[in-house]
Amino acid sequence: MAPRSPNTVRKARESSAITQLALAAHVGLTRQSLSAIEAGRATPAVDIALRLARALGCTVEQLFGDPHDAHDFNACPTSPVAHSRLALAYIDARWLSYPLLADDARLSADALITGTPPTTTLLRPLAEARDNLVLYGCAPALGLLADRLNARPGAGRFLWFSRSSTAALEALARRHAHLAGVHLTDPRTGEANLPDVRRHAGPGPQLVITLARWQAGLIAAAGNPKQIRGADDLGRDDLRLVLREPGSGARRLLDRELQSRGLSPPTSALTASSHLQVAQLIHSGAAQLGLATHDAALTHGLHFVPLADERYDLVLPLTHLHDPRIQRLLDAMTTGAFRRELLALGYDVQSCGDRVAQLHAA
Repeated sequence: MAPRSPNTVRKARESSAITQLALAAHVGLTRQSLSAIEAGRATPAVDIALRLARALGCTVEQLFGDPHDAHDFNACPTSPVAHSRLALAYIDARWLSYPLLADDARLSADALITGTPPTTTLLRPLAEARDNLVLYGCAPALGLLADRLNARPGAGRFLWFSRSSTAALEALARRHAHLAGVHLTDPRTGEANLPDVRRHAGPGPQLVITLARWQAGLIAAAGNPKQIRGADDLGRDDLRLVLREPGSGARRLLDRELQSRGLSPPTSALTASSHLQVAQLIHSGAAQLGLATHDAALTHGLHFVPLADERYDLVLPLTHLHDPRIQRLLDAMTTGAFRRELLALGYDVQSCGDRVAQLHAA
C-alpha cells in the first residue's frame, strides 16, 4: 500500500468525546479494526468510511482526504484521448485516469478536467475513488456482474470497460486494470486463453479463473431474411459485414473462417468495438452479417448461427487474490442468482469459478 497522509478519525472521535469501543460498535467494526484505521495501518471500505463519517458528523473527505486533493491531484492517463470526464483508480501505488467515452459514458465520473491550463476537479473524495476496481473485457456478463456488486453494500466500486481480450491483457500488463476477461483461441495449438495470457499479461504469476463458456457465431437480422446458414455466407457480395477490431477473440475466429475459405475481409465492412455494438449495427440495418456472441444476439432478438464454443476466463495477478474487492467479486459470480441470469443469456455456467491455471509470463 502506498504511504498515506494521516487520517483524522481519532482526532474527530476524541473531539466528539466518543470512546473507541463505542464508535467501533456503532459502525460495525471490532475495536482492533478501528484502531488499525486510526493508526493508518488499514484503509476502510467505502461503506465503513461513510458510516464513520456519519457517526462523527463530518465528510469522508474530511476524515480520509488530503485537503489539497482538489487542487494538486494528478493521475497517470491510461489513454492519449483528451476528455473532460474521468474515472479514477488506484493500482499498484499510483493513481490512473480513464476518459469516459462512447460505451464508458454510462459510468459516473470521479473527476473533471476543466479550465485553461487544464486542472483536475474531483467529483468524489479520493478515499472513495481509491475503492474503485477496474475490469477490462468484452463479455457483457462483466457489466452485469459489476451492476450486481455496485447495487449492494460492500468493498469496492466496480468499473467495467468493454475492451477486446488482447487489449484487456495488455492493460493488465501495464497495471491499468485489476482484472482482465479473455476468450482467445491460439491459432497454432487450438488452446484456449493460456498461450495469450503467457504472451500478454505481463510479469508475475497470473491466476486464470473461468467465468463461463459461450457460443460465438454469426448474427443476422431477426427472422433471418437473408437466409444465413453458415460461414460460407461470409463470401456473399449482397451482405454488408461488420467486423470486430483486431485483437478481439471474435475477429480471430472470423479471420480463421475467412482464411479457411480463401477469403479476405471486405474493404467496405464496418468495424465494431464490442459484441453488443455488432448486434446494434445489425439490428439497425447498417450491416447484415457479423460475428459476435450468443448473448449479444439474444439481447437484440437476432438470428444466431453458432460457429464455436469458447471458454471465457478472468485473469488477475496472484498478488490481487486476497484483495477484499476481488474476493467479493469471485463470491458474487458463483451465486445462484448470477448464474441463473447468465443461463438466461445463453452462457454455460457449469465451470463458473473453476481455477484453470496459475501462469507466469512466457
